Amino acid sequence: MVNRAIRPAQNSAPPFGRIAVCCLALSLAPACAYLPFTDNDETTGSGNTTIPVTIEGVPKQLESGALKSVEIRAGEPTSLLDVRRRATQAASALEEYLASEGYFMAVVSPDLVEDMDMRPQLDVDVGERFTIAEINLSGTETLPADVLDKLSIASDELGIGTWAVTTDIEELERRLVTELRREGYAFAESEGINALASRADKTLELTYQLVPGPRVQLGELIIPEGLETKDRSIEILRNWELGNYYTPEKVETLRTRIRGTGLFDGIGVQIQEDPAADGLHPVELQLSEGKRRSIGAGISVSTSEGVGATASWERRNLTGVGDTLGVDAQIATLTSGLTLSYDRPNIGRYGRDFSAETGIRAEETDAYDLQGISATASLSQPFNDHFTLSAGATIDATRSTDYELRAAGEDDYEEQVTFSFPLGATYDTVKRPLDPQSGNRVSLGVEPGVSVGDSEAPFTRITSSASTYHKISERLVAAVRAEAGTFLGEDDVPVDRKFYAGGGGSVRGFEYQSLSPTDADGNIIGGDAMFAASAELRWRKSERWGYVAFVDSGSAAGSVDEAIGEMRTSVGFGVRFYPGFGPVRFDIATPLDRRDGDDPVQIYVSIGQAF
Repeated sequence: MVNRAIRPAQNSAPPFGRIAVCCLALSLAPACAYLPFTDNDETTGSGNTTIPVTIEGVPKQLESGALKSVEIRAGEPTSLLDVRRRATQAASALEEYLASEGYFMAVVSPDLVEDMDMRPQLDVDVGERFTIAEINLSGTETLPADVLDKLSIASDELGIGTWAVTTDIEELERRLVTELRREGYAFAESEGINALASRADKTLELTYQLVPGPRVQLGELIIPEGLETKDRSIEILRNWELGNYYTPEKVETLRTRIRGTGLFDGIGVQIQEDPAADGLHPVELQLSEGKRRSIGAGISVSTSEGVGATASWERRNLTGVGDTLGVDAQIATLTSGLTLSYDRPNIGRYGRDFSAETGIRAEETDAYDLQGISATASLSQPFNDHFTLSAGATIDATRSTDYELRAAGEDDYEEQVTFSFPLGATYDTVKRPLDPQSGNRVSLGVEPGVSVGDSEAPFTRITSSASTYHKISERLVAAVRAEAGTFLGEDDVPVDRKFYAGGGGSVRGFEYQSLSPTDADGNIIGGDAMFAASAELRWRKSERWGYVAFVDSGSAAGSVDEAIGEMRTSVGFGVRFYPGFGPVRFDIATPLDRRDGDDPVQIYVSIGQAF
């Protein structure tokens, strides 16, 4: 037994005596807001009447809780006897509430009610408030010293001499069991709390009856038979070395990894109580594989960017190693394309992912027209739960013309092949990509490359983005994003390598690409830099509906400094509909500093939050 305190010194008078207080008395929760009644006419009556009472003698800091504990809500009282019975029930409920706050000797006396219109009065003699004199732990005699120290630290959080509040006493029980499980005692539990009260000292001695069980060292995964997913693709998800002690975090991380594969509809993780021959406890999985094929479709509507539709087909677990083959098609006013992609996760170790894609695209914008075919491959590697590095190679053949060339009298298309080697770093603590509630996301991309063909141009393209999400309250989320980009090298690169601003992807309220540099004739040309920032206040009104107020600013220019200096701003309002997979958004935005030719409002309809 771990003794956490010495009994306070006794005075010369002999103690009045000690009484054993059972665990049930300590676990009395504050009385419910509504007292239960067994008579049918009270619980199901057509009325819903609250009968107020007057309370005298309750400490000021407990008045609010006391009033809530004695609320009597039922039908109209049927008789004077009924009113008196309810007053007696309220008195009992108030005594239970006061006991939960440490007033174990409180006495509540209802005054005699003389008629049915009389408000019942409860006279309270709270007595002295009990404090914690001693905390003991049983069942911990064989635990290692380091574990005992952590249990002692947890016990000290309750504190000797603090008020004997039931919720605090029960909370310590939960913390002690949680601490044991964190230290590897996977099957730890509590058999309850023994309490010894001293009327003379007005104190409680508490003994927490802990049952730690064995300290669990984790072993191999037991994988169900008959799965289409190969065992090695599941075993690689194991996040402990054989012999590591159990922690709840390890098991939860394993669940998260399995869920993240997208291969299983049902996931169960169970630690076997009996160790294997090697002394380690196997971890048994219960897995139910989901459908391997899926199709999807989406639509977007914008007054600045036109109408767009997307369709996708996906085949998961193509070869039994969690790999995915996908086809995505897009048809829109400004851009259309077809992409074939392949993703292979966990190559050699968890998190090392390979992806490849090839596709064709056609773009017709105010700044340029372009047709292209490209192929890319990349490998990403996480270094912890949040930080990931990636490297890849891309070949992109394009045929394009822009209005700068046309202004110079060159109407022919320029044909180029671009070789680039994108490098990326991402820090991400956001858990819900379609509807972020909290966390941060920071990314940096550096893409060195060279374009050859009708012109030759080496270049380096640098992009960065940072966003943060903060949950102000249960229904209110603040979101902020900033993006910047810069271009180094020769200008004779495909026009889509330059930077543009304006429209639904950057600054809502302005025409697509309209916040980009223009030539002497007012034709849009790409910039060597871009900066944009957005802030949103997202209010989730109900399960299905939410509202957003936002501010967007941004510009593309010759340098980041110029882009910041030339930023234009819009404000807007949005509605969000939540069908279950992520929000469908409707945004309307207006420029604050509208120029000649700018429309007063722009409207956007799409899937997912703006960022």
